[in-house]
Amino acid sequence: MSTKGLIRGEITDESIELVRQRIGYPNATLRAGVHGGPWNEIATADAIRRWALCMGDDNRMFVDRSYGRTTRWGETIAPPGFEKSMGILRCKVLPDHLKHTDRGLRGVQLFYSGGENFYYRPITEGVQLYRSRWVDKVDVKTSQFAGRSVIVTNGLGLWDDDDQVFSDGVEWFVHAERRKRTADDKASERKVDEPAFYTDEQQAEIETAYDAEYVRGGDTLYLEDVSVGQVLPRMVKGPLTTTDLINFHMGAGWMIYGIWAYRLAYENRKRLRGFYSKNEYNAWDTVQRVHWDKALAEEIGIPNIYDIGALRQTMISHYLTNYAGDDAWIYRIRFEFRKFNYMGDVTWISGVITDARIDDKLGPLIEVEMSGVNQRGQENIRASATILVASRKSGLCKLPPAPPPPVHRQASAGGEGADQP
Repeated sequence: MSTKGLIRGEITDESIELVRQRIGYPNATLRAGVHGGPWNEIATADAIRRWALCMGDDNRMFVDRSYGRTTRWGETIAPPGFEKSMGILRCKVLPDHLKHTDRGLRGVQLFYSGGENFYYRPITEGVQLYRSRWVDKVDVKTSQFAGRSVIVTNGLGLWDDDDQVFSDGVEWFVHAERRKRTADDKASERKVDEPAFYTDEQQAEIETAYDAEYVRGGDTLYLEDVSVGQVLPRMVKGPLTTTDLINFHMGAGWMIYGIWAYRLAYENRKRLRGFYSKNEYNAWDTVQRVHWDKALAEEIGIPNIYDIGALRQTMISHYLTNYAGDDAWIYRIRFEFRKFNYMGDVTWISGVITDARIDDKLGPLIEVEMSGVNQRGQENIRASATILVASRKSGLCKLPPAPPPPVHRQASAGGEGADQP
């Protein structure tokens, strides 16, 4: 047994109410671990290059500093998603009378299910950002997979020392009770979710798609050259391997929880007790290993190890930057994770232009809808985006106006709670 000590909490009316009391304050299930600072406290061209390569993206805009200097930006800029590796925590400090709410949904499994992000200015060399996230909305849902579950919408914002907002939006997390898979579960899943296996011909199809991957680069995307209904180039990602997951963490770090090694893992466990369980050696290890430990995945009700949602989020970002090219600006990305992306699965991403217009505030833009489908024909990601583009009449696109910093944040640096999510 590899799950001794695994906490199995229940979804109760009381636990849901505790989470609702935290609206405007940090979500207790997304607590930072020991040394909970960002992977990239300050953006550098090297960090951006490592991020891109670890996502399987060698677009020269992100990996070649000398090329970046030749673009309209004059330097390397980060692709959408890179902000996940940044942000010194400046969340709103929880008042004493709400301390008891940290029990809300304790021991209930959490799945990242999607979000919607807006981007206002490029992250470039030397940028330092602050991050706040807070509970925005709490909904109860019944699903075939999890039974009764809770969907928590978390707001987020990132800004700099001058209170300039670089990105904001929401993230959705599904909370479902941890349960061991039964024989009936396994029998029903075998009908549609057999582990992936590829013939030589299927592997050749994937490799042909990699050889044909479209990258616009410096070929400016003009509003006048697109039309509604236009189909965008197809992209492939996979077959997904544990090595891909390792690469992701090399580029993005551990993000929320800070899963460090040796003594720091021990210190982290003291802070995040519910985030650790005993492994097959009777030693404590992070429950994050559901992504690489099949026995633990089955213990919480999942038939196989699977990716983390943020990995698929970067697939969509990569698809968009390849199509948009150097001169456009990706303003909005909405993404929903529809199915688990198991190890061995392939994701085929396609897109279509659904609108092309000149907006009163944003200028020339296009709207794109995207879908990622695995080798079983199941949609595992659905997304949409707004891309600001050039016009032959008005020239290159302009950056969108940014909102003020989030109200749900710590007023100043330092003090109790500065490093709490």
